[in-house]
Amino acid sequence: MLAIKFEFTANRYHATQWGRHVNEGVPEWPPSPWRILRGIVAVWRRTLPEIPEGRVAPVLEALASEYPEFHLPPASTGHTRHYMPYNEGAKERTTLVIDSFVAVQPGKQLFAIWPNVDLDAQRRDDLDRILRNMPYLGRAESWVQGEIARAHPKPNSYALEDGTLPEGDLEIVRTLVPRSPIDLKALQIETSELRGAGRIDPEDAQWWPYVRERDCFTSYRTAETATPERGEGAAVVRFALAGNVLPMAFDTLRWGEVARDAAMSYYGGRNNKTAKSPTLSGRDEESGKPLEGHKHAFYLPADEDGDGKLDHLTVWASYGLTPQEFEALVSMQELNRGGGREPLQLVYQAHGKESDFSGVSPIFGKSKRWRSITPYVLPRHTKFRGPKDDRHMIDGPVEQIEREIDIRWPGLSGRVTKVADRRTRIAPMREGRSSGFRPFEFFRFRKRGSTGGGAFNFEIEFDQPVQGPIALGFACHYGLGLFVPVQG
Repeated sequence: MLAIKFEFTANRYHATQWGRHVNEGVPEWPPSPWRILRGIVAVWRRTLPEIPEGRVAPVLEALASEYPEFHLPPASTGHTRHYMPYNEGAKERTTLVIDSFVAVQPGKQLFAIWPNVDLDAQRRDDLDRILRNMPYLGRAESWVQGEIARAHPKPNSYALEDGTLPEGDLEIVRTLVPRSPIDLKALQIETSELRGAGRIDPEDAQWWPYVRERDCFTSYRTAETATPERGEGAAVVRFALAGNVLPMAFDTLRWGEVARDAAMSYYGGRNNKTAKSPTLSGRDEESGKPLEGHKHAFYLPADEDGDGKLDHLTVWASYGLTPQEFEALVSMQELNRGGGREPLQLVYQAHGKESDFSGVSPIFGKSKRWRSITPYVLPRHTKFRGPKDDRHMIDGPVEQIEREIDIRWPGLSGRVTKVADRRTRIAPMREGRSSGFRPFEFFRFRKRGSTGGGAFNFEIEFDQPVQGPIALGFACHYGLGLFVPVQG
């Protein structure tokens, strides 16, 4: 028995079924054995040419001699849309290209299994070295880590025998498989060469019916929504953001508000008719007035890799989520600002308590000292008192944040230890390609027209360690006023 494990590190598999146009939006699932063999040959030729052909060819022949079975992990489908430029005579135009993909549940792997293939130690080692060098499977966005697996889960996708029909809740998909004996040159042919020869399908490949579970593209969502008790009481739900162009970090407030609107939409009109959730909306269910005490949900978009663009969304509700609220959140698949703008894709990652994420994101750290990664925006405008020749500030920036700290953490002492100049850029969460943005460069207007006062870059210190997240000031429920521990 031989089993290969593929882990998609970005939790996405991008590949269009052979012979289909990319804009048909049909992702290949399971990955075709023909594609797997082509990937092995490409990685061998480019990264391990020192392995002689005489050792690799028998491995490829063994893999081509049997149709593998697959264990497909829980998954759903998604797509992004790209308007690619092209020249039409002297004019430059754009054409729509749809990039469909399979979104794989984080932490789950795909297994390809050859029940009757048995390689000797040398050939297993060669194959394992090649697989560990494989950067992607399918299109270049499908980052993958491959290796030979010692064990594997039960297969749930397999080739049909001649003349048989599947039993159970299964469906048939056409899958491209290699013929045996395999020609090494056929695995290296480019699609342009095939088209030049008037062909679509490679000569040494054939189509074969495979079966997969009928709900294989809903099992990822079902796993998270059909049993919502798994999320009951969770305080944190984390998403990765994806899109053709990710938004800039200074648009944190805009996308935080869009996330709140999406959560309310999924909870209300889509799932529970006209029901409303005070936790998700931040408003009293009967009166519609804003809630006090900051126990409702925080929608925190963040740049977590330091490139200046938002790449994650954290929804945090310290009192915990109900099963219905959790279901609404994990059902969200995109954030749409409207106005013809391209939506931002959401990829659910995990949920749990604050302490579960202490090593995942710095916003969940525990520390005495904290610094801004988005500006603290004054919830009230400062005032000046006294005669013209002796005016003094009332309710200034330092007073406002220290008063808010006293209210949010009663019994603790917290003070501002540093107020950076307004021209000083706010350092990103992690060191990366971005040097950060100045406080006044961040968008600071709510959709309903409300706005805060000035924007500041602070460092604060408590008399004992405090568990994050820490978000303070105007629009703190939408990502402004977010702090991370000071390193060192």
